[in-house]
Amino acid sequence: MSFSRQVGRSAIWAIVGQGTTAVMSLINFAVVGRFVSPNEYGSFLLAMMVLTGTQWLAMNAYKEPVVQAKELTNSLINSVFTFSVMVGAVLCAVMLGVALYLERGGETPGVGMCIVVLALKLLIDTAMSVPNALRVRQLDFRFLARVSIMANVASTVVNVSLLFLGFGMLSLVISQLVTSLLSAVALLYTGKQRYALRWHRADLLLLKGYSPHVIMWQLMEALGQTVDRFFIASRLTLADLGLYGFGKRLNDVIIEVLVGATSNVSLPAFSQMQDDRQRLQAAFLKAVRLVTMMVLPLIAALWVTADDFVPLLFGPKWEQAVPVYRWFLLLGIIQTIGILQGGLLRSMWKPGVWTRYQVMQVVANIIVLSMVAGQSIEVIAAAIVIRAYVLWGWVVYQVCKALHMKFRFYALQLLRPVSLALLSAAAGYAVRHYVVMDWNLLLRLIAGGLVVVATFITLVMLLYRTAADELLSIVKNVISRTKAA
Repeated sequence: MSFSRQVGRSAIWAIVGQGTTAVMSLINFAVVGRFVSPNEYGSFLLAMMVLTGTQWLAMNAYKEPVVQAKELTNSLINSVFTFSVMVGAVLCAVMLGVALYLERGGETPGVGMCIVVLALKLLIDTAMSVPNALRVRQLDFRFLARVSIMANVASTVVNVSLLFLGFGMLSLVISQLVTSLLSAVALLYTGKQRYALRWHRADLLLLKGYSPHVIMWQLMEALGQTVDRFFIASRLTLADLGLYGFGKRLNDVIIEVLVGATSNVSLPAFSQMQDDRQRLQAAFLKAVRLVTMMVLPLIAALWVTADDFVPLLFGPKWEQAVPVYRWFLLLGIIQTIGILQGGLLRSMWKPGVWTRYQVMQVVANIIVLSMVAGQSIEVIAAAIVIRAYVLWGWVVYQVCKALHMKFRFYALQLLRPVSLALLSAAAGYAVRHYVVMDWNLLLRLIAGGLVVVATFITLVMLLYRTAADELLSIVKNVISRTKAA
C-alpha cells in the first residue's frame, strides 16, 4: 500500500474513532448536565485541576519521541516503557498525597476521592505512552479507533449508570478510569511487542533532545488550562467555575472531535515528509483547506444556535454558560488551524518554537487574568479569547518561516474560509432572530443551523471551488474504498 493511501485510510479510521468519541462525549455531557449542578461540576473541575497540574510531566513526553525516532530496537522500547512506568508511579503518589491533604482539610468534600481515582488513571495513561506510540508510528489508526469506540461506549454506560444511581461527580472520574483501563488492556494484549521492566541509560538519550521541550510546553499548556480556573475559583464561586468550565469544555469537545483525528494523523504523516519542504508545504496547506472547510461551518452553526441547543440538551440551569460558550467557539476557529500548525512544527523537530509559544501564552494569560480578576465569567472568557488571537500571529509567522512561505500567501489561504463562515453565521443569525424567532424551540434550532450550513456550501461552490473539489474527491475515494472493502 502506498504511503498516501495508508495516510488516507488512517485518517478515515482516526475520524471514525474521534466521531465515536464525540457522540459518547455529547451523551455524557448531556446526561451530566441533567444530573449535576454547576456547583458540583465546579468541584469536579477542582479535581481535574490537580490532574492537569500533574500530568504535564507525562502525556506525550515519552510518546512523541518514539513516534519520531528513525530506528527502534527492543532495548530502546523497553527502556522508554520502563521509564514511563516509573514516572507514572511517582506522579500517582503525588496525587494521592494531594487527595489526602484535601480530605483532611474538609473544605472540599468529595474532591479527594475524585483525585484518588484520577491518580490511577494517570498511572495507566503514562504507562501506555509507548504502546500507544508504536501504534501511531505504524499508522494503525484502525486498531486505535476500534479501541476508542469500545472504551468510550463502555465508559458512557458506566457514567450514565452511576449518575442514575446517585454517584454525582464521582461517576465522571470513574468513567474516565474505565476508559484508560480498557485501552491499556487492548494495547498490551493485542500487539506483537512484549514489554519488560528493564532499561539502559544509553537508550534514554532518545528522550534527551525532545522530551524536555515536550514537558516544557505541556507545563505551559497545563498552566494555560488551569490559571483561568484558579482565578475564578479564588475570586468567584464554585458555581461560577462550573458554568465557566461547562462553556469551555463544550467547545473543547467539539474541537477535539473534529480536529483531533487530523492532529493524530498529521504528526506521523508530516514527519515522513520533513526532508521534502515543497511536498510538506503542499500537504500542510491542503490539510488546512480541508479542515477549515469541514469545521468552520459547524462552528458558525453552533454559535448561531447556542441559545437553543444548550438549554434543550443540557437543561435551563446551563443557560448562563451560553455567553462563555460563544466566546470559546470564536477561539475554536484558531484552535482548528493551530492543531495542524503545532503538528507541523513538531514534525519538523522544532519543539522549541512551540515551547516558546506556550510560555508566551501563559505569561499573557496571567497578565490578562490579573487585569480582569473578579469580573464576570463572560468578561474573563472574552479576555482570554482576545489574548489568543493577538498571540496567534506569532505562530503563523513561525509556520511561514519553517515552510519558506510568504505570510501574505498563507493569510489569504485562511482568510477565504473564515470570511465565508462569518457570512454564513450572519445569515443564520438574521434568520434565527428576525424570521423564525417565534417558532418552536426545536424547529428554530434546526432552521438556524440549516441556513448557516446551506449558505456556507453555496458560497464555497461559488467562491472557493478548488477546496470544494478537493473535499468531494476525498469523499468519493472514501466511498469507493468502502464499497471495495
